[in-house]
Amino acid sequence: MAELTPMMKQYLEIKKDNPDSILFFRLGDFYEMFADDAKLASKELDLTLTSRDHGKHAKPEEERVPMCGIPYHASESYIARLIAKGYKVAICEQMEDPATAKGLVKRDIIRVVTPGTVIDAACLDDKSGNYLCGIYLDSQGGGAAFCDLSTGETHLTAFSGKDALTHIINELGRFSPAEAILSDGAFSEKALTDVLTDKFHCRCENGGERRFRLAEAEKNIRTQFGEEAFSRLPAGEPAAAMALGGLLNYLYETQKTDLSHIRELDYYRQGRFMELDLAARRNLELTETLRSKEKKGSLLWVLDKTKTPMGGRMLRSWLERPLLSVTDIDRRSSAVAALVDDTIRREELIAGMTGLGDMERLIGRIVYGTAGGRDLTSLRAAMEKLPNLKEQLSGFSDRRLTELTAELDTLDDISGDIAAAICDEPPFSVREGGIIRDGFNEEVDRLRHILKSGKGVMAEMEAKEKEKTGIRTLKIGYNKVFGYYIEVSNAFKEQVPETYIRKQTLVNGERFITQELKDLEHEILTASERVVALEYELFSALRQQIADNAGRIQKTAAAVAECDALCSFASVAVHNNFCRPEVDESGVIEIREGRHPVVEKVLKDSLFVPNDTFMGEKEERVAIITGPNMAGKSTYMRQVALIVLMAQMGSFVPAKYAHIGVVDRIFTRIGASDDLSAGQSTFM
Repeated sequence: MAELTPMMKQYLEIKKDNPDSILFFRLGDFYEMFADDAKLASKELDLTLTSRDHGKHAKPEEERVPMCGIPYHASESYIARLIAKGYKVAICEQMEDPATAKGLVKRDIIRVVTPGTVIDAACLDDKSGNYLCGIYLDSQGGGAAFCDLSTGETHLTAFSGKDALTHIINELGRFSPAEAILSDGAFSEKALTDVLTDKFHCRCENGGERRFRLAEAEKNIRTQFGEEAFSRLPAGEPAAAMALGGLLNYLYETQKTDLSHIRELDYYRQGRFMELDLAARRNLELTETLRSKEKKGSLLWVLDKTKTPMGGRMLRSWLERPLLSVTDIDRRSSAVAALVDDTIRREELIAGMTGLGDMERLIGRIVYGTAGGRDLTSLRAAMEKLPNLKEQLSGFSDRRLTELTAELDTLDDISGDIAAAICDEPPFSVREGGIIRDGFNEEVDRLRHILKSGKGVMAEMEAKEKEKTGIRTLKIGYNKVFGYYIEVSNAFKEQVPETYIRKQTLVNGERFITQELKDLEHEILTASERVVALEYELFSALRQQIADNAGRIQKTAAAVAECDALCSFASVAVHNNFCRPEVDESGVIEIREGRHPVVEKVLKDSLFVPNDTFMGEKEERVAIITGPNMAGKSTYMRQVALIVLMAQMGSFVPAKYAHIGVVDRIFTRIGASDDLSAGQSTFM
């Protein structure tokens, strides 16, 4: 260490605290990487690898430190590529202005970006959540917590007994986490880590018991979500609290910023949603096809006609978590029925939501402090569509749609503040000026005027001084040595005011300065720097003001998302001739003229032949289906499962009539090589 330069010492000390991350070390306008990080980054990002001396004495070439760098303003795309490959990136920033710093510039980690904590749009799929998962497991049971940092959405559940691990693995299928923090007990379960890495390509980290301590977990949950949310957690079963505590602990360690948009906790017990194991999800092709892993050909492809990213994510979550409560199912399907029956108003709603921006993720970036001017104008554009949406929604008498109307805040005050402060086409960077609208702030306008008309300002002052002194030959000039000056010819020396300060004597005259001229000179020469700083200050204040209203914006975004998902169900029902199912707790499945929702959409030149199904509570509890290859056995089995699942989502179903007794679980085991949408099947 004694031989190293101060900067390399600083780098190594910070790297020592972040050994498992690629360290982006800010040097001027670049993020630099050194040593092994540089070798890895140059390979993964196709960067040129160079080197530099790391000590006071010249070193042979082989002892020089490898290095590579990227421009800081283009870092998002590079980070996205590293995150997609499963790496962690620690961002080390300059914590003081290099121009005013004495000695070595202070630097520190401001954020660690990981696959489960990324919030940049370049790294995310608009219509899928990006979940960080915390899992606690011991001999008594286990808990699983899931958080999408980009929206603040947080879910938590727990299981007791010897089947806890199986239930947790099934829960993973609902969320497909990008990253998991595991307790020692969870990390030691190979079945769990294999599923996470092989099925979900999830980055796993052993959080150790330190991150999962109960007392600290309970304290963090109370602080983050409040006493009321904490009181809903099961007493005497600490697994849920420890799973969420481990997740929060990891977020606090890596993010080092305001996380106040994570405020609503959805704790759900076993029995609130239909349970599907990973094989059933895969075989039913709910969100992707078996062979190509594409959305096209899946149930989601048929049902998702949403117009907003947040609506798409909500519909997907409904598909991943079908309901078990008849009351909840009926409330959702009643709203769909009301939308089906009012074509004109439904189409007005759909048109009003088309192109509406991702309010959930925008407010996430605003609270996080990474939002730019373009994010604010996108949020404003989304908000300006809300009054029309509320008006259209208020025309429905359905109970749930009436509740959504009440929950939808038009946010006129916030959109008005953004419109007043931010120009219509702000620049990409918030630190280079040009972001504040003309007329919003007097000082910004004044400084811009000075910048645009510096010569004009001096001409005005020259005319004013001529009039005040009566010296008609007076002129204001500029040179690099003295700056701005007032020049008076010898013929008028006697008329020079006492307030003029002599600066230079010439053959034909004298040069002077005044305090007013020096002040104006300072303003002109520093106007650019000052206006940029002031604009950033005004922008930051507005961003914080919007962040303080995050709860209102999130509530409205959730209402828009639900409205969008319900309209999607209604639109699909109308265009595909679906019927509203009767759902109760009878234990009966009766379907008349049922169709497979995906296969009938894929068939181009032939008609899907509908089928009936009856399974009773006491009799006809089992159906044995036989027939030759390609007779339609697999299609028929999946058709029944999908109709039941759709009914419990609150959707209409592809049938002439359907009566569904609530199903708590679906098991599906079909030939592994089936590709029904392409007309290929092997055996059951």
